[in-house]
Amino acid sequence: MNQDADVQANFWNESTGHCDCCGRQSKTIWGDLADSSGARAVYFVQWTVNSPEHMANFDLVLGPWGDGTSPSDRVLVSLLYRPRPGGGSFMVTSGKGRRADDRSLCDRALERADVVGTPLAGEVFSLVDALWRTEPRVEEIRALDSIASHET
Repeated sequence: MNQDADVQANFWNESTGHCDCCGRQSKTIWGDLADSSGARAVYFVQWTVNSPEHMANFDLVLGPWGDGTSPSDRVLVSLLYRPRPGGGSFMVTSGKGRRADDRSLCDRALERADVVGTPLAGEVFSLVDALWRTEPRVEEIRALDSIASHET
Protein backbone atom coordinates (compact mmCIF):
# COMPACT_ATOMS: atom_id res chain seq x y z
CA MET A 1 0.00 0.00 0.00
CA ASN A 2 1.15 3.53 -0.60
CA GLN A 3 1.22 6.37 1.89
CA ASP A 4 -2.09 7.73 0.59
CA ALA A 5 -3.90 4.72 2.07
CA ASP A 6 -3.34 6.39 5.45
CA VAL A 7 -5.03 9.65 4.46
CA GLN A 8 -8.36 10.09 6.24
CA ALA A 9 -11.14 12.65 6.02
CA ASN A 10 -11.80 14.61 9.20
CA PHE A 11 -15.28 16.10 9.07
CA TRP A 12 -15.73 19.70 10.15
CA ASN A 13 -19.17 20.87 9.24
CA GLU A 14 -21.97 21.03 6.67
CA SER A 15 -24.63 23.43 5.46
CA THR A 16 -27.65 23.40 3.19
CA GLY A 17 -28.93 25.89 0.67
CA HIS A 18 -30.72 25.94 -2.65
CA CYS A 19 -29.49 25.45 -6.19
CA ASP A 20 -29.42 28.72 -8.14
CA CYS A 21 -30.68 27.11 -11.36
CA CYS A 22 -33.45 24.80 -10.13
CA GLY A 23 -34.25 25.79 -6.54
CA ARG A 24 -33.71 22.27 -5.18
CA GLN A 25 -31.92 21.74 -1.89
CA SER A 26 -28.12 21.74 -2.08
CA LYS A 27 -25.64 20.56 0.49
CA THR A 28 -22.05 21.52 1.24
CA ILE A 29 -19.72 19.53 3.48
CA TRP A 30 -16.19 20.38 4.50
CA GLY A 31 -13.24 19.08 6.46
CA ASP A 32 -9.61 18.15 6.01
CA LEU A 33 -7.68 15.25 4.56
CA ALA A 34 -4.82 14.28 6.86
CA ASP A 35 -2.24 11.60 7.45
CA SER A 36 0.06 11.07 10.41
CA SER A 37 2.06 14.20 9.49
CA GLY A 38 -1.03 16.48 9.55
CA ALA A 39 -3.47 18.04 7.12
CA ARG A 40 -2.57 17.70 3.43
CA ALA A 41 -5.68 19.46 2.12
CA VAL A 42 -8.96 21.03 3.14
CA TYR A 43 -12.03 20.00 1.13
CA PHE A 44 -15.36 21.56 0.28
CA VAL A 45 -17.90 19.33 -1.50
CA GLN A 46 -21.19 20.72 -2.84
CA TRP A 47 -24.05 18.95 -4.61
CA THR A 48 -27.76 19.27 -5.36
CA VAL A 49 -29.67 16.69 -3.31
CA ASN A 50 -31.29 13.86 -5.32
CA SER A 51 -30.36 15.58 -8.59
CA PRO A 52 -27.96 13.45 -10.64
CA GLU A 53 -28.33 15.85 -13.58
CA HIS A 54 -26.18 18.28 -11.57
CA MET A 55 -22.51 17.48 -11.19
CA ALA A 56 -21.08 17.55 -7.67
CA ASN A 57 -18.26 20.04 -7.00
CA PHE A 58 -15.13 18.91 -5.15
CA ASP A 59 -12.75 21.73 -4.15
CA LEU A 60 -9.40 20.79 -2.61
CA VAL A 61 -7.16 23.42 -1.05
CA LEU A 62 -3.79 21.68 -1.25
CA GLY A 63 -0.73 22.44 0.78
CA PRO A 64 0.40 22.72 4.37
CA TRP A 65 -1.89 23.90 7.16
CA GLY A 66 -1.17 24.87 10.73
CA ASP A 67 1.38 26.97 12.56
CA GLY A 68 3.94 28.62 10.33
CA THR A 69 1.89 28.24 7.14
CA SER A 70 -0.07 30.79 5.16
CA PRO A 71 -2.44 30.89 2.19
CA SER A 72 0.55 31.54 -0.07
CA ASP A 73 1.60 27.94 0.64
CA ARG A 74 -1.61 26.53 -0.85
CA VAL A 75 -3.49 26.22 -4.16
CA LEU A 76 -7.08 25.34 -5.05
CA VAL A 77 -7.83 22.41 -7.34
CA SER A 78 -11.46 21.84 -8.38
CA LEU A 79 -13.08 18.73 -9.76
CA LEU A 80 -16.56 17.81 -10.94
CA TYR A 81 -18.21 14.44 -10.35
CA ARG A 82 -20.66 13.29 -13.01
CA PRO A 83 -23.12 10.67 -11.65
CA ARG A 84 -23.69 7.72 -13.99
CA PRO A 85 -25.46 4.37 -13.68
CA GLY A 86 -22.87 1.87 -12.43
CA GLY A 87 -20.50 4.59 -11.19
CA GLY A 88 -19.69 8.14 -12.16
CA SER A 89 -16.45 9.87 -13.01
CA PHE A 90 -14.33 12.80 -11.89
CA MET A 91 -12.79 15.49 -14.06
CA VAL A 92 -10.58 18.43 -13.21
CA THR A 93 -12.05 21.86 -13.92
CA SER A 94 -10.98 25.45 -13.33
CA GLY A 95 -11.06 26.50 -9.69
CA LYS A 96 -11.35 30.18 -10.61
CA GLY A 97 -14.48 31.74 -9.18
CA ARG A 98 -15.28 28.84 -6.84
CA ARG A 99 -16.11 29.74 -3.23
CA ALA A 100 -12.79 28.28 -2.10
CA ASP A 101 -11.00 30.63 -4.55
CA ASP A 102 -10.41 32.86 -1.55
CA ARG A 103 -7.08 34.52 -0.72
CA SER A 104 -7.64 33.80 2.98
CA LEU A 105 -7.42 30.08 2.05
CA CYS A 106 -5.05 29.83 -0.92
CA ASP A 107 -2.66 31.76 -3.11
CA ARG A 108 -4.46 30.91 -6.34
CA ALA A 109 -6.98 28.69 -8.06
CA LEU A 110 -5.50 26.35 -10.64
CA GLU A 111 -6.84 25.88 -14.14
CA ARG A 112 -7.44 22.40 -15.57
CA ALA A 113 -4.23 22.65 -17.64
CA ASP A 114 -2.23 23.33 -14.46
CA VAL A 115 -3.21 19.87 -13.15
CA VAL A 116 -3.97 17.41 -15.97
CA GLY A 117 -0.84 15.66 -17.24
CA THR A 118 1.33 16.93 -14.37
CA PRO A 119 2.69 15.19 -11.25
CA LEU A 120 0.10 17.15 -9.25
CA ALA A 121 -2.70 15.14 -10.93
CA GLY A 122 -1.61 11.96 -9.15
CA GLU A 123 -1.68 13.68 -5.78
CA VAL A 124 -5.07 15.25 -6.47
CA PHE A 125 -6.72 11.99 -7.52
CA SER A 126 -5.13 10.14 -4.62
CA LEU A 127 -6.60 12.69 -2.19
CA VAL A 128 -10.01 12.56 -3.88
CA ASP A 129 -9.89 8.77 -3.61
CA ALA A 130 -9.16 9.06 0.13
CA LEU A 131 -12.06 11.50 0.48
CA TRP A 132 -14.36 9.15 -1.48
CA ARG A 133 -13.37 6.19 0.74
CA THR A 134 -13.30 7.83 4.19
CA GLU A 135 -15.90 10.64 4.20
CA PRO A 136 -19.25 8.96 4.97
CA ARG A 137 -21.30 11.98 3.90
CA VAL A 138 -20.33 11.47 0.24
CA GLU A 139 -22.58 8.40 0.28
CA GLU A 140 -25.33 10.81 -0.81
CA ILE A 141 -23.27 11.59 -3.91
CA ARG A 142 -22.52 7.91 -4.62
CA ALA A 143 -26.28 7.28 -4.36
CA LEU A 144 -26.82 9.69 -7.28
CA ASP A 145 -25.28 7.03 -9.55
CA SER A 146 -28.20 4.70 -8.87
CA ILE A 147 -30.82 7.32 -9.77
CA ALA A 148 -28.93 8.73 -12.77
CA SER A 149 -30.49 8.00 -16.11
CA HIS A 150 -28.38 6.95 -19.04
CA GLU A 151 -28.96 10.34 -20.65
CA THR A 152 -27.37 12.54 -17.90
